[in-house]
Amino acid sequence: MCTLIALHRCFSEAPLMIAANRDEYLDRPAAAPEVFSVGARNVMAPRDLRAGGTWLGVNDAGLFAALTNRPTRHPHPARRSRGLVVTDALGEAGAQEAAEVLERLPARAYNPFNLFLGDGRSAFAVIYEDKPRIEELAPGAHVIGNADPNSQRVPKVAGLLGEAERVVSGRLEDAMDALAQVCRVHDAGEGPLDDTCIHADGYGTRSSTLLRLGGRREERALLFADGPPCKTAYEDLTPLLGELDRKAGLVREVA
Repeated sequence: MCTLIALHRCFSEAPLMIAANRDEYLDRPAAAPEVFSVGARNVMAPRDLRAGGTWLGVNDAGLFAALTNRPTRHPHPARRSRGLVVTDALGEAGAQEAAEVLERLPARAYNPFNLFLGDGRSAFAVIYEDKPRIEELAPGAHVIGNADPNSQRVPKVAGLLGEAERVVSGRLEDAMDALAQVCRVHDAGEGPLDDTCIHADGYGTRSSTLLRLGGRREERALLFADGPPCKTAYEDLTPLLGELDRKAGLVREVA
C-alpha cells in the first residue's frame, strides 16, 4: 500500500519533488539509502534485503524511479521481483529512455505494479498488469498508489491529490515541510490502510522519503525517515546526492 506524491514541473526552481511512504510487512529486512552502481550508472537508493531490489531511487543523470504494488488475489511466487524493475529503470539516462525500455517488458513476467519515472523534464507512469501500459504525465501534482495513477475513484488517492495541489499553490520554501505533514496523516478513512502513515498488525509504514531535484545542485534535498514519519525524524541525506555527482565525475574532490 505504498504512496507516492510527485510534483512534476510545479516549481521552476525544483522541477521534481517527491514524497513517498513505503508500506511493508514489518519483518521484511531493508537497508537505508546508499550509492551503488547499476551498469554504467551510479544510483542512490535503499535496498530490499530479501529480493535485492528497491522501491525508489535516483541516478547520476537525475532520473528518479519509484514503484508501488498493485493488488492481486494470487501473486505468482516464481515471477521476478518487482523491485528489480526500479534498478533496471535507473540504469537508463532519463525518463523517456526508461519508459521506452519498460514498454518492452515481457508479458506475465511480474506481479502487478505501478512505476513512476521522472527527471524534471518528462514524467511517465508504467502500469503493469500482465503487460506494461505507459502513460505520459502532464506537469502538475500526481499520486501513485495501488490503483490507477491519480484515480479519483479511490478516496485515499483523491484526498492526497487535493493535499498535493494545496502544496503546489503555496511557496516552494514551504513545500518540503508541507509534504512531510501529508506523509504523517492518520485517521483519514475507515481503517488503517486508508491512512497515509499506516499502523496495522504486522504491517505499516516502514520509511518515508522527501526529495527535491532542482536545476542547480544547491537546490536539491533528500530527507529520509527510517520508520513511520509520525514518530521518526527525517534525516538529511542530501550529501548522498553529492556522492552521486562525485562518482559520476561531475564535481571534483577537494583535497
